Amino acid sequence: MATGITLPPSGIDRLPEQALGPALAARLAGKPADGSVLLAQPGAPLQNVIWVDGGDEVLVHLDSVRVRVLNGSILISIDLETDQTGRTPLVVVFATGTLNDPAGLVAVTDELPRGNAALAGRWGPIVRDAVWSALQAIAADFAATHKLAPRGISATQGVLVFQAGEPLTVVGGVIA
Repeated sequence: MATGITLPPSGIDRLPEQALGPALAARLAGKPADGSVLLAQPGAPLQNVIWVDGGDEVLVHLDSVRVRVLNGSILISIDLETDQTGRTPLVVVFATGTLNDPAGLVAVTDELPRGNAALAGRWGPIVRDAVWSALQAIAADFAATHKLAPRGISATQGVLVFQAGEPLTVVGGVIA
């Protein structure tokens, strides 16, 4: 993982909110559709990428990703920019379980992120889905360090907690 964080040898890993922003930004950069490699200055994170969807483009300011982790909630802000809206943040909020009340790999969110209505209407579902996918990928990376499967994402004040365990299997329609 690109965060440089040393993980404890257990099935539960914690990522402080200040480390989560850069980890998400690295995932949100994505991979170019043509298979080329994203280039940044050596040792420097990529600051901006352009997302393209249905002929529309938006500039994603990866260096603007900010995260706030509260008890049972994750708030992620990221600045997007178009010719029509200028640069403006969209804020995605996920309600998760907590350590004492886990919800597994399930979160609840609004249909659209908070922010500029035009930008949220056009790019909001893509931002929401990309951020959730990035969080799940980080959970999978943490679990893989223990040779386990991701089992949960929980939010506790200032820290995102990832739980891992043995992979679940379905036998005869029942989870074993």
